[in-house]
Amino acid sequence: MLLTDTPDPVAEDARKDRSTSLFDRARAHPFILLVVVPTVIAALYLFLIASAQYRSEAQFVVRGLESQSAPASGVGQLLGISASLSPGQQEAQSIREYLRSHDAIRALRGQGIDLVAIYRRPGTDPLSRLWSPAPRAETLLDFYRDHVDVIYDPDDNITRLSVRAFDPADAQRVARALLALGEKRVNAYNARLFDASLRVASGESQRAQEELESIQRQLGGFREREGDLDPAATGAGGGRQIEEQQARLDRAAALLADMRSKLSPNSPQVRAMAAQVAAASAALDAARGRQTGQPQAVAGRLGEYEELRLQQEFAAKRYETARARLEQARTRAANEQLFIVAVVEPNLPEKPALPKPFRSTLLILIGLSVAYGIGWMLIAGVREHRA
Repeated sequence: MLLTDTPDPVAEDARKDRSTSLFDRARAHPFILLVVVPTVIAALYLFLIASAQYRSEAQFVVRGLESQSAPASGVGQLLGISASLSPGQQEAQSIREYLRSHDAIRALRGQGIDLVAIYRRPGTDPLSRLWSPAPRAETLLDFYRDHVDVIYDPDDNITRLSVRAFDPADAQRVARALLALGEKRVNAYNARLFDASLRVASGESQRAQEELESIQRQLGGFREREGDLDPAATGAGGGRQIEEQQARLDRAAALLADMRSKLSPNSPQVRAMAAQVAAASAALDAARGRQTGQPQAVAGRLGEYEELRLQQEFAAKRYETARARLEQARTRAANEQLFIVAVVEPNLPEKPALPKPFRSTLLILIGLSVAYGIGWMLIAGVREHRA
């Protein structure tokens, strides 16, 4: 004979009565249903299910060789007038926006850091982890911004970087990568600044150098063609020669006149002196011809030479001015260079930053209690108004 367990009607009714009484009690005491039960559920999740999240923090400043602009005075702050931002402050704010953008996520992926794998580590609870294995770019960005904070303090000019992850090494690795990305961004900014500052000055210097070289080539060709290194010096030497020939002719003519007054015109001495005067006069005419009268005279070459020399002087001055501007631009660009100084390096966290079960449970209990009290007062007021 087989024995089968038959349900006891009395025990079944007792269990139904107990469950009904609990439900009725919860309905009779909504504080338990609206405050105690959610608090208990949240506490169970925080204490037993929620995955630990570790925070790695770093601090850095963006500095330049030039002094930073002074902060606004107290009166300016009261009136809402702030001093102009220095290049370092502007770049620090731009780095903050860059580190919280799609570009930073793409750059991290290029360095071999897979944020999806980091935030979908096996063993993490479903409410804390990244849900989708292939999230959209906007979804990943929102999740990334929830776990990466970049805060810029304009008073201290310090940027504070905070990265949360489910593994301490992942948090430190992402923080170090972001710090390197910020430094790379500053270097790119410096390169653009340097190129923009030197492009115009370098172009002017290059054009002035090419112009000076062209005129020097023309001057060299002129000297080779005319066979005269310096027509001005040649002309000066010819002028001195003419003066000497003229003085020699004057002395010979004076001596000839004196001899003619004392001797016979047919005297050998007078004839010899007359021949010397004629030779000196011919030499003087030849010297003058070489200076001005002949087609290849110095005067004809001197005009072209002087024009080339004048162009050379102007080109040399323009080249010197352009070189000075280029050096000034280089000095200014060097003084405006920015660089990142790591005040605090990314740490390897040992204690979870989240969750905080005791604090969070207490805050949930207080918040629900306050909300319940406000709701109860509103409902009581409505009932009293109706009555």
